[in-house]
Amino acid sequence: MLKKLTICLALLAGAGACTNDFEEINVNPNAPNTVPVDYLLGQSQLLLTGSASGPASKAWRANFGYAACLIQQMSSIDATFYKGSFYTFLGEINSAFFDNSYTYAVKSMVNLIEVAKQDPKNVNVLSMARIIKVMEFSRTTDLYGDIPYFEAGKGFIDGNFSPKYDAQHEIYMDMLKELEEAGKAFDAGQYIPKAADYIYGGDLDKWKRAANSLMLRLAMRMQKADPANAQLWVKKAIDGGLITGNAETIAVKFANTGAEINSNPNSWILGPSGSNITNIPNAGVQWAKTLIDMMKERQDPRLSVISMTKSGDNGVAKQRGLPNATDATGLAGLDEKNLDNYSRPATGVIGIALPWVYMSYAETQLLKAEAIERGWATGNAKAAFVEGQSAALTQMSWANATISNADIAAYAAKNAYPESGTLAAKMNAIHTEVYLLSASTFNHIEGYANWRRTGYPVLTPVNYLGNDTNGQIPRRLRYPLSEEGINPNFKTAIERQGPDVFMTRIWWDKQ
Repeated sequence: MLKKLTICLALLAGAGACTNDFEEINVNPNAPNTVPVDYLLGQSQLLLTGSASGPASKAWRANFGYAACLIQQMSSIDATFYKGSFYTFLGEINSAFFDNSYTYAVKSMVNLIEVAKQDPKNVNVLSMARIIKVMEFSRTTDLYGDIPYFEAGKGFIDGNFSPKYDAQHEIYMDMLKELEEAGKAFDAGQYIPKAADYIYGGDLDKWKRAANSLMLRLAMRMQKADPANAQLWVKKAIDGGLITGNAETIAVKFANTGAEINSNPNSWILGPSGSNITNIPNAGVQWAKTLIDMMKERQDPRLSVISMTKSGDNGVAKQRGLPNATDATGLAGLDEKNLDNYSRPATGVIGIALPWVYMSYAETQLLKAEAIERGWATGNAKAAFVEGQSAALTQMSWANATISNADIAAYAAKNAYPESGTLAAKMNAIHTEVYLLSASTFNHIEGYANWRRTGYPVLTPVNYLGNDTNGQIPRRLRYPLSEEGINPNFKTAIERQGPDVFMTRIWWDKQ
């Protein structure tokens, strides 16, 4: 904000006295005293994806470099960057999401909330901001565990540059509360930021259902750690109403301008503008053998949509996944030594104007099926599963692909719900679908979290020479190396959570 001048300076002899309208004539009419909430809202949504702060941190390093490779959805021969494929540590890759989140997204979201609070007419902006903040923090805490939460992002507000690390259980309970309160606070009689809302264009009913859907995801994540509260919040979420179809999938929409800030960050990294696919065979990331083999065995019609060889061949028979923990030396020992013949993301799913998916309708239905099987919700678990399974295929329209009804029916028949099976068999069926869903939407961070919570699908770890986990899939990412020296509260998290290593389980990740 421009500081008001309260005194006049005699700059030249005879210049005369101060005029009565000195302040008015010395204010730049083109410089606003405060940034409009619409701009802050749009910026915060873009920062959620990482596009407004450079997608390398969240998309390239966290989503692809670690998460996608850790759960064997993607793989790379580049052992110096794609550490998730080898269970090894590199500080700048490991800490990228943490550093980016607090440096950019958290500050923007906290500021937006503080500004929106000042005027009751901005209650809808405030509610959106509270939900977006939960979306950001839930990913950060799911990746690292205990993190700064309640005091985070307020350095420019209250001068606290060393926020305390909060216990994940407390963070989760507050995030659930925020979703509930924000969802109920929407008011159609107040200002609605349609143009600045890149998720729902100001549709408040969709936002309410989105809050409940996010609530369902977080509640289910507490399934082992706090089953009583998990059941309570699952009921609130479902009773409140979940998103109703693929058109309500929680996703940030992008414009096809060619600019990085207005581009899907996953596509920006994977596509011609980025550094991944274009760097194969010297670097880059491709689909993993575990994923491709699974999709082939299940006769998944999404395979020919999301995958192709370098030549552009998307035929199912031509798809070949790259084994995880395969470096350049290991590649030389495989039957197929040419990376051009291994599957990579198809051009149709990496367009820069495609939506950035955070939580799909299909996921809500699959989680609902689990909740019903656990006795936490009423309804027909098989029906919810079938709906989620079908929605996961039909939603590929976001990538301008159409999967026929015949193919959907054939897939359902091949991968039927084990209605009379054990609970373990049902959980395997449900969460294998979630696994494939997260892969096909490049939502690998969510896939990593869901795999840790459920253990499905069962994955066989790799044991790369010199790995940091004794051949076990890491349970979390490590804190940035700088935190110990910068924030004295860092030690509290270590004392409460455990050693700052890959194999320390976070609060909800129970065996």
